[in-house]
Amino acid sequence: MKISPTLIVLLAVVLSVGSAGAMLWLNYDAIFKPKPVIKAEFTSVEFDADDTSYSPAETHSMNQLSKELTALKERLLERENELDARESAISMDLESLEKQKKELKQIREDLASRLADFEARQGQDLSEEQLKEYKDTSKRWIEMGPEVASVEIQNWRQKRRFEEALTIFELLKAEEKAPIIAFMLNSDEDSLIELADALAMRDRGLLPSVEAENIANPLQN
Repeated sequence: MKISPTLIVLLAVVLSVGSAGAMLWLNYDAIFKPKPVIKAEFTSVEFDADDTSYSPAETHSMNQLSKELTALKERLLERENELDARESAISMDLESLEKQKKELKQIREDLASRLADFEARQGQDLSEEQLKEYKDTSKRWIEMGPEVASVEIQNWRQKRRFEEALTIFELLKAEEKAPIIAFMLNSDEDSLIELADALAMRDRGLLPSVEAENIANPLQN
């Protein structure tokens, strides 16, 4: 029995079309449906080359970056601790400074009070020998006259003994001081005029309201 070649060709075509249709039906999803995009998710910053599609070089770079970020975080924490400690130290310094300012203010007040007491007691705490010497000097000033007394007081001041001269001057009576002050104020020397002002300011026995003209009257007489 002879089979026609046309039948053989037709049978081959049918088998081919059937096989192609079967393959197309089996792989329909893979061929015609788009593949979903899968995002890479990492549970940590450590990358494993076996779990990702990154190359070893990329994984190494990411691991290196992770280490640098961790080191930076540690440095920032250390810096924060340092700043906190410095802030605490500054607060303590401010409190100490305020305390020192209060103590300094108290010291100044005590010093001013003691200085006032010292000036008030000046001439009262002298020994008998010193008091006798000062009285003799004041008596000599009166006997020598206002001109010599003024020059001597000025010399004492130049020798940095003005406090002693002031103590002696305070031993004089008001009518005995007036000629000396008047001579100084009527002098042509600025140093003597300045000395008269200093004596008038320091000697509480002289009234600050007394003017030079009123003081000069005993000298003119």
